[in-house]
Amino acid sequence: MNAEPIVEVRGLCFSYDAQNVLKDVSFQVERGEFLGLIGPNGGGKTTVLRILLGLETDYRGIVTVFGVVPSRNHEWRRRVGVVPQVQQFPPRFPVLARDVVEMGTRARGAPNLTRVERKNRVEEALELVGATPYIDKPIYQLSGGQRQRVLIARALSGKPDLLLLDEPTVGVDAEGQDLLLQWIAKWRKQTQITVVLVTHDVGVIAPLADKLACLNIELHFHDRPDKLTGEAIQKAYGCPAELIFHSGIVPHRVVSEHRH
Repeated sequence: MNAEPIVEVRGLCFSYDAQNVLKDVSFQVERGEFLGLIGPNGGGKTTVLRILLGLETDYRGIVTVFGVVPSRNHEWRRRVGVVPQVQQFPPRFPVLARDVVEMGTRARGAPNLTRVERKNRVEEALELVGATPYIDKPIYQLSGGQRQRVLIARALSGKPDLLLLDEPTVGVDAEGQDLLLQWIAKWRKQTQITVVLVTHDVGVIAPLADKLACLNIELHFHDRPDKLTGEAIQKAYGCPAELIFHSGIVPHRVVSEHRH
């Protein structure tokens, strides 16, 4: 018998003020899988994450996380780490990287930890993301890429089984984006944590994910990246597109003129 999926979404429909945001969306995420949830801005990707987190409840369809409906049971929350789309800190806000990471150990449902245990969790999480040198630095002094690593460490400090990332490379330069995403993919394979990563950029995530779900109100594709077609991209993004395959299997998006 197959193990129960970590995330299951069936026939999901959601609207804001009679405006369709999600229409008959169905997909699942298996244990240890890396799903890239892709699509244009405004396509409903963040709304899906909000529903998975139990923050939106007025939907139709079936949604379960670890086999339970997110809005009806809170025990699952300690098993989920979240990196939100935008995390703003006031200028010169007096909080150190270690303090930000420690917040992740205090999530609802998390076990009571001693001071030493929290300290160990923080140091372990920062080491996992290669951010130990920033431990005593104010968060406002860090670059975009460094800050994102700290925020991911915050999500990991609770030792989650599922990691949800919403546009984690926003505000990070191009080189930093590549490094950050490659690190996430490598680390995920080492730990076998389940990952759902939301992005609008097909080209960046396609080489790294096990599966892609291409969403623009409706789900236009849900399968391995090497099966993604230009037609599916065109339907989701609403513009002419083609796919070029490098090394036989890795696609990236090409819109209009393309030069290497």
